Amino acid sequence: MELQALQYPIGKWVPQETHTWEEIQEKIALLKTIPAKYKEVSADLSEEDLLKQYREGSWSVRQIIHHVADMHVLYFVRFKHALTEVNSEAVVGKVDAWANLEEAKTAPIDFSLTLLAGVHQRWTYLLEQMTEEDFQKGFYHPTRKMYMTLKDAVDIGVWHSQHHLAHIKIALGIAQS
Repeated sequence: MELQALQYPIGKWVPQETHTWEEIQEKIALLKTIPAKYKEVSADLSEEDLLKQYREGSWSVRQIIHHVADMHVLYFVRFKHALTEVNSEAVVGKVDAWANLEEAKTAPIDFSLTLLAGVHQRWTYLLEQMTEEDFQKGFYHPTRKMYMTLKDAVDIGVWHSQHHLAHIKIALGIAQS
């Protein structure tokens, strides 16, 4: 598999011009399924499996699972900021540095699977309480150097979930569906 396909197995995230209310509701429904998908793909993995990478020099399966939980906590916080602050700026982290902390390399994945399940319950509950007008709010993303509406943020949250799930499947040799 070529490098680009390994790095972006589902393609790069591209902001959509518009998002219908129905599309937003579909994305919320998808976000509800993400913790179970991560739990399913990581069930009964050995220590050797957790060390597997989707390409040479990439994060291990364990690091990816911890990364997704870390980032989805940030996504939830970004929504809270955007809904309650004017001119909000996205909370960002040094994801490569975070993934290379000893904690991210060694902590049991159950910690992050539990965190992911909890944050998705809270995040999707929040999303379901939001109005169409709320989804017009947003934040400036300093890493991406762009203003993102909360519609975009839901979209990238789904993409991020699926992107790293595909990485795990590649690392484990599971056929993509």
